Amino acid sequence: MIPLSPAPDEQPRRAGFSLPVDMVIAPGRAFLKIAKTNEWIPSLVVILVSGLGTVALTTPAIVQILAAAKSSHPPTAAQIASQLAVEALLMPPLVAMLIATTLTAMTRVKDPAAPFVRYYSLAINCLVPSALGGLLHAAVAGLRQPSSFASFRAYTVALPDSLGVFAAPGNERELNFLGLFNIFDAWAFILLGFGISLFTGMRFGVALTLAAFMYFAYALAFSQ
Repeated sequence: MIPLSPAPDEQPRRAGFSLPVDMVIAPGRAFLKIAKTNEWIPSLVVILVSGLGTVALTTPAIVQILAAAKSSHPPTAAQIASQLAVEALLMPPLVAMLIATTLTAMTRVKDPAAPFVRYYSLAINCLVPSALGGLLHAAVAGLRQPSSFASFRAYTVALPDSLGVFAAPGNERELNFLGLFNIFDAWAFILLGFGISLFTGMRFGVALTLAAFMYFAYALAFSQ
C-alpha cells in the first residue's frame, strides 16, 4: 500500500508531462508520482488534446455514415464536430470525478482523511491509455476515404480493437455496447485497479472488479 501523503518535510517535485508518459510505459513509477504530488493537469491536457484530435479525424466518417443513412435532416459537419468536441472535453473529467467520489466515499468509512484529490488524480491519469487508444482508432480510420464508411459498424471495425467486431450486422444497440469493451479501455481500468489496490490496500482482484464496474457503468451511462 502506498502512503496517501508524502512526508511532512518533503517538497515534492512536479512530474509534469512525464506523468502521462509514465502511465503508458512505467505505471509503477507513475503511481509513486501521484502519491507524492496528486498531479493530474498534464494528463488531462493529453486526454483533451487526444479527444479533440479524435473528433477532427472522426467527423468526416460520421458525416458520410449519416449521409448513407439518408436521414431527412442530417446535421452538418460543424454541428457534428461541435457536439463531439463538447463530449470530448466534458466526459473525461466528469467520469474521473464520479470515480473519485465513489472511491473517496468508500475509503472514508475507514479513513476520514482519505483525500478526494488523490483519487481524482488517479482516475484522470488512468484514462490516458483510453484517450490515446481512441485517437489511434480514429487515425487508422482516417487513413481510409470517408466514402468507404457506409455504417457505424464499418467505422468500429476499422481497427479491430473491441468486441464490436462480434456485433450482429444491423444491431446498433449491440454494436454500441460491445464497442465499449476494447483493448485500450481494458488497459485503463486495469491501471485503475492497480491504483486502487496500491492506495487503499484492497486486494487486487477486488480492486480490479470495482474498477471495471465503475468504468463501464459510467461509460455505458454516458453512451446512451
